[in-house]
Amino acid sequence: MDEETGAAAPDTPAEPAASGHARKPAGGEAAKAVEALRFDLLRCALYHDMRQRRLLGIHRALLFLTVLLGSGAVAAFGAMLPIVGQLAGAAVAAVSAAQLVWDFAVRARDHEDLRRRFYNLLSDLEKGAEVTAITAEMGQLFADEPPMVDATNRKAHDRAGQALFGDDFVRADGSHGGHGGPRSR
Repeated sequence: MDEETGAAAPDTPAEPAASGHARKPAGGEAAKAVEALRFDLLRCALYHDMRQRRLLGIHRALLFLTVLLGSGAVAAFGAMLPIVGQLAGAAVAAVSAAQLVWDFAVRARDHEDLRRRFYNLLSDLEKGAEVTAITAEMGQLFADEPPMVDATNRKAHDRAGQALFGDDFVRADGSHGGHGGPRSR
């Protein structure tokens, strides 16, 4: 339960009935469960979209630096000033090693795949698929996720809340709505 409002927390699963099966939410509870699931799916999709764009940007910048620093113009300039050639060679090695070790392009593709899969689940939810089935598939996707970047997750939370609820949501920083908070846009 949310201590401030007394409402059930959106991540709270349905309580098991005496028979051992999860009870189906009734009426308003079902709508709240769908709304909470819709929010989580959109937040996850937006998170992976932001991570993909960030990692692709890093990959492209490092690729640009590798090509630029390894170019003939830098080599010719390095012939006149040997220290420049040595620094350029060291920079190419460092940038190439960073690309090889952290593999930003592959990580971006992983986030692209996860984004697509979360949007597919959101589409299935909108088509009327069972909340329990979507929740189960979402749990499987969580197992495939890399470690979460908290700042990006907070941004995704705020963007999903703004998209679905307008000014009527609690931002990741605890403020309400789309204006007035320290991170309002």
